[in-house]
Amino acid sequence: MYRRTRRGRKTRYRPSRFDNRGNSTKEGRLAPSLRSKLESHFREKRFVESLLPVTEWKVELASFDIHKITNPEVSGKGYQEGDLKGFYNVKAYVLDRDGYTCQHCRGKSKDYRLHCHHIVFRSNQGTDAPENLITLCETCHKALHNGEFKLSWKKSKTKHATEIGILKSQIRKSGWNFAETFGYETKYRREQILKLIKTHYFDAVAICCRDDQKVDAEDSVFIKRNVSKGDYQQRTGKRSEKKIPTGKLFNLRKFDLIKTSKGIGFVKGKRSSGFFAISDLFGNKISDSVNVKKICERLRARTTTLIQQSRTGKFTHHPLS
Repeated sequence: MYRRTRRGRKTRYRPSRFDNRGNSTKEGRLAPSLRSKLESHFREKRFVESLLPVTEWKVELASFDIHKITNPEVSGKGYQEGDLKGFYNVKAYVLDRDGYTCQHCRGKSKDYRLHCHHIVFRSNQGTDAPENLITLCETCHKALHNGEFKLSWKKSKTKHATEIGILKSQIRKSGWNFAETFGYETKYRREQILKLIKTHYFDAVAICCRDDQKVDAEDSVFIKRNVSKGDYQQRTGKRSEKKIPTGKLFNLRKFDLIKTSKGIGFVKGKRSSGFFAISDLFGNKISDSVNVKKICERLRARTTTLIQQSRTGKFTHHPLS
């Protein structure tokens, strides 16, 4: 509140500063959320190259029919006849869609001055798409901005599909040399040629294998999980006074990979008595109480990327973080 009021206090003649930022007018600029997702693709590429001598890349590119996501029955010329056909602009469509009636009071206020209100404000990255607009009378519109009530809304069905389309074009422009493949080719190769079940890693195998190659389903795979750089939970409860030790204990940190008398696993919980809890990569319990003061060897220090090698026939599939 203070930050927003300061923007207009004693700044009567100050010009808009957003357009003065070089980043706002930079060509090819991506929003920070999209930039993060794009960089995560290149980070995974570098991670694979650190493990394997890659000679060629094959990438499966996904395409989404955004119109069909919102209207599954569309076909033929229906693609040219969208919701806005016959309307001068988005506002005219929204008013007609809502029957020229306030969607909060349903006309009870008898105020016929109608507004198109953004459900998610533009300042919060809301769009001008029709699904983000709603018809309100002036009375309800003022009451909403005064905080007298709140609107509920459904999340967009096409947000992630749109982001994938943007990322696909950015990856193509990045200079990364790869051969393109598509989902139907992957599915055919996995089911008809390799005879493998549906998992993420078997899809990756199907993408990269040639039609004349066979794969042993008992081959080793690397499972990986990303964790935070540090331990940020400082206390056991929301308002607890009991502080959690986040540093080293007996020269071990959380997520260190250790070898003990009860097996090999990652440090899940620490106790000052020296009896630790260890688990596998996904938090499944190996032992609740193993003495790290007696027989314990640290195999790998904690990193933000945890790796575990396993036989594909020896573990069940979990969604990776």
